[in-house]
Amino acid sequence: MKIAFIFGATGYESGLYNATIDTVNEIRAQGHLVDYIFWDDKKRLKDNDQCINLWGISNKSISSKIFIKIVKNIFGYHFYYLLFSKFFSNQLTKYVNKNEYDIIFFHGTNYLPFYSYKGKSYVVLHSCKYENLINRHKGIKKYFYTKLYRKLYSNKNILTVSNDSLIDMLDKVKAKPLTIDTIYNGFNFENMENVVKNSHINGLPDKFIMAAGRPDRTKRFDILLKAYAKSLSKEEYKLVIFGEGKRTSNLKRLARELNIEDNVIFAGFISPLLPVFKYASLYVLSSDIEGLPTVIIESLVSKTPVVATAAGGVNELLSGDLNQYVVPCGDIDALSEKIDLALGEPPTVSSQNVAYLDYKIVAQRYIDKAEELK
Repeated sequence: MKIAFIFGATGYESGLYNATIDTVNEIRAQGHLVDYIFWDDKKRLKDNDQCINLWGISNKSISSKIFIKIVKNIFGYHFYYLLFSKFFSNQLTKYVNKNEYDIIFFHGTNYLPFYSYKGKSYVVLHSCKYENLINRHKGIKKYFYTKLYRKLYSNKNILTVSNDSLIDMLDKVKAKPLTIDTIYNGFNFENMENVVKNSHINGLPDKFIMAAGRPDRTKRFDILLKAYAKSLSKEEYKLVIFGEGKRTSNLKRLARELNIEDNVIFAGFISPLLPVFKYASLYVLSSDIEGLPTVIIESLVSKTPVVATAAGGVNELLSGDLNQYVVPCGDIDALSEKIDLALGEPPTVSSQNVAYLDYKIVAQRYIDKAEELK
């Protein structure tokens, strides 16, 4: 088979790419052709990946760039894509037919311009649409966006990266897809474990709690700081937060207000982050919204325990005995309590806790799904 993974403006440096590449390489190893398809210029394309020119989406031509800027600013990106979806889909159809792809997988929001696409395809959801997008609005706006997303994702073949995202689409968005199923992101645990084993990083505290991510409204590092300030562990363990963004200054101010500024280190953006996990005593995820958080998987592979809020697929990753370290979103007291518990009685963790995410298993799921529509 010849398969396309539509990644659009998403680059090689993205978490989305890193969460799919092991699976794609295994599909390729089984004799199938898989191309990543982008529409923004990539300096160096890998393997047989393609960067295609779609007028009205790509920025390759001046006329397209100007049109996008003017019209998208007028209508907003949802309406822009919806209004011109047939035009965009016709361009993609010609490209797909010319290159003889058997099936395409639209990943994330790169599906939106192609709502009208009629070819054999799956839409792969990497987050909860209701919780992440619709629920940000109130009143008539919330009603309107619920209707919009219900329309966008009905009568499509949908795959979600967690059961939580599947439930979100069916029970909250109330879409009526043609088919819907969960297909997890796949990981090469052997390679990851080798990276961890051979990593050497200097400059980290002797004992520290780790958190990572862009400090936006969903990561809720404010909740983490408040929970850490209440914990007994702050006397022995530093808190190191990896990531950077415009809200970092607000978090630093909050740390000062909580009198923990000397205990908290804002380490900025580091890539790759995987080598860092083994040095941490605990990883803490404080998000309100997640898909299937890769950071939890990387922490478990590194044999570092995790405490997390029940966002997205967290309960699927921290199951069994580890589920006691999952707390309700936004619950500062519960998060603080579990941080102290996990550091006082660290559970034994490894890749075996998430063995079902093995890239070979997930690759076969993609192949089976492709065969179903071929």
